[in-house]
Amino acid sequence: MSATLMVWVFIALYLLLIWKSGKTFPLVYLFAFTYFLQYVFAPYFVYNQYDVLSYQMPIRQEQYFDYAIPALLSLFLGIFLFMKDFPIREHLRRINRRQATELGYLLVGISLGFDLIGFVGITALSSIGSFTTYLKYLGAFCFLFAPSRFHYLLIGLIYLQLGLKVVEAGVFISFFIWATFLFFFIVLSFRLPFLIRMSAIVIAVPATIMVQSVKNEYREMTWEGPHEGGVELFSELAEKNQEEGPYTESRGFISTIGRLSQGWHLGLALKHVPKREPFADGQEMLNDIISSILPRVIFANKKEVNSQEKFYQYTGHKLRGSTSMSIGILGDFYINFGRNGAFMMLFAFGAVIAKLL
Repeated sequence: MSATLMVWVFIALYLLLIWKSGKTFPLVYLFAFTYFLQYVFAPYFVYNQYDVLSYQMPIRQEQYFDYAIPALLSLFLGIFLFMKDFPIREHLRRINRRQATELGYLLVGISLGFDLIGFVGITALSSIGSFTTYLKYLGAFCFLFAPSRFHYLLIGLIYLQLGLKVVEAGVFISFFIWATFLFFFIVLSFRLPFLIRMSAIVIAVPATIMVQSVKNEYREMTWEGPHEGGVELFSELAEKNQEEGPYTESRGFISTIGRLSQGWHLGLALKHVPKREPFADGQEMLNDIISSILPRVIFANKKEVNSQEKFYQYTGHKLRGSTSMSIGILGDFYINFGRNGAFMMLFAFGAVIAKLL
């Protein structure tokens, strides 16, 4: 592999994503683009370009890519062999404005109602609120298909609330996710031409890099220091952290590469299993599926899918404090089914995703 190849594959997947976004909601193509970034593109540059991030990769490059690339290809092959694009744009044109308005208000009302219940401290409904809080963004999508100045104002207020929330908390990923989904609905609603759609990366990449350049300092000052989170503090840090020199050598760019990479999680699992922990033979994944389905409001003691205990068991790395994280989809299939078994099961999983969509 070479850096040139990595860049060309990145460009090809991005152009495919943008091209498909004009015809359908490109969830599968966004999935493929994101997973390529996380499991191949970013780890490659961590290994070969940025020595300062080398601590993230616990195994040799050959050992890592010897599993990661075939695993990802198996997943993509299962998806794209069985996937059929649904031409959603023509159906969206026939959406009834009155029904879109009513559904939008219903979703926003449910979302805000459960947010209020969570705010007053009714803990028994917290698991339901963790789902319903996202319905307001689906309501915003509905308003796009019932265009009016008032509805555009509501969309703006919904996303302004999200922006203020993530700035206050210092956790920005949810804003990027819901902004991306909104962008693709805007593309379909207003039939934005390809060149305009393609230029979105000109905004998205600098914004992501700016957030990464100040995120750690911002969290230290708001989580552990005397400062309160807010737009003013974030803006001050962003201005202070502007750097001269090559863009790809800036702290923000390097931090973004490191944050994108899922190589650390996967590398730990490849290093630890089966040398120190035997394969789970599918039992761990079965338990995760059952735990994801069971409502916590009824089963209060159900297993946590992304627990510290599971991460430590299959990576040998103990997480600090209240931090919890998963070992990622490629890691999960590896610890459950082994190397060759993971390839087959990822192919089957990809086929299931394609058929469900």
